[in-house]
Amino acid sequence: MTDRYCLQYGRLREAFEEDAAGREPAVIFHLTADGALREISEPPALGEGEGVVMYAGDFYVDPLEIQIEFFKAGSARKWLEALILRHTDRVRRIEDDLWVLAGVEEVSA
Repeated sequence: MTDRYCLQYGRLREAFEEDAAGREPAVIFHLTADGALREISEPPALGEGEGVVMYAGDFYVDPLEIQIEFFKAGSARKWLEALILRHTDRVRRIEDDLWVLAGVEEVSA
């Protein structure tokens, strides 16, 4: 099951499949379970322990920071919260048109 959260209209909330439908993300990053990052053009089907982050608008976070926060986070919400903190540390605000989605495929026990 994929754990998804998004930032939309300045609010962080649980995201669903349809939240990405019709969006033209500026960037989509796929992270493998071991943390390898690659930029892709379409949202992927995630395997266990993999993650995806995509955004539209100006999001001031470096790819290396995306990887670091992926390793540190225990959930999509925590990952997205950490990325938003990095963004706001740089620009001190969140624009209304910024949309960010983070998803992590849970590992089955």
